[in-house]
Amino acid sequence: MQWPASFQKKIDAAFGEAGRHYLEGLSDLISHYCQEWKLTVEGPVPNLSYNYVLFVTCADGTSAVLKISVPNDDSLYEIRTTEVYRGEGCAALLKGVPEDGVQLLERLSPGTMLTEVKDERQSTERFCEVWRRIRQPLPQKPTFRPVGEMGRAAFKTYRLAHPYGGAVPDRHVQLAERCFKWLETNGELELLHGDLHHQNILLDAERGWMTIDPHGYAGDPACDLVPFLYNRLEGKPVEDVLSLRTEVMLEQLPVSREQLLRACIAMTVMSACWYTEEGNLQAIKLQNRITDWYIRELNQLG
Repeated sequence: MQWPASFQKKIDAAFGEAGRHYLEGLSDLISHYCQEWKLTVEGPVPNLSYNYVLFVTCADGTSAVLKISVPNDDSLYEIRTTEVYRGEGCAALLKGVPEDGVQLLERLSPGTMLTEVKDERQSTERFCEVWRRIRQPLPQKPTFRPVGEMGRAAFKTYRLAHPYGGAVPDRHVQLAERCFKWLETNGELELLHGDLHHQNILLDAERGWMTIDPHGYAGDPACDLVPFLYNRLEGKPVEDVLSLRTEVMLEQLPVSREQLLRACIAMTVMSACWYTEEGNLQAIKLQNRITDWYIRELNQLG
């Protein structure tokens, strides 16, 4: 089977040898699980990224989604998180095989992305509804990755790669470290989706707006607000949109301004450091600009 060139390129860039091994066995995995689970393939989703995702029909006529990932910690934690959510605000896991990176998930219909809601206030309000629905206490077992530890690892990797400074200002990195520490000392500890933004929130006709593709972290719940805040800003008046989204969240959600701003700085700088590994200078510049806005807002608190 021939995979789209853009999909192959992403897999190779992100996963290297493991990704090439994944692509070599992908056709056999699809055939195996479609036969074992009696699935009829409708076709791949139009927006493939770092996973191969197919629309399928189950033997009883139910529509579902077959998702096959490179089997690693990320796919394992996604399966764990989806199991914890149990279909509450998140597309339910019907079957999962962690060692193969395979998931059979319920299909949300019509599946309209939140990106289609153009009004910023309405979009943020819908996001807040989903954020509230998926809040879960952190289970004792299985364990999940502390987001603060992930941040510190990202900052360490960035500094080792840029000992004399790089695209992310060191003052940002230092402040982000302090913000993660502040959240760990003053915040709460919950299960985090970890990638809750416009493209991962879809409309279901029966249950309203739902999320997909959780990453599965442990951390302060304000950290789950950040991917939405810094998402879909290209071509928009960045500071104005950040201000509106932030105020709507503070109006509707049980988070303090300092809690939210510190989570924003910590998570945005972590994201910028990850972008340096890809060499995405445009994204880094935008994240730096966003971080500076959050810092100004935080400084106003005194």
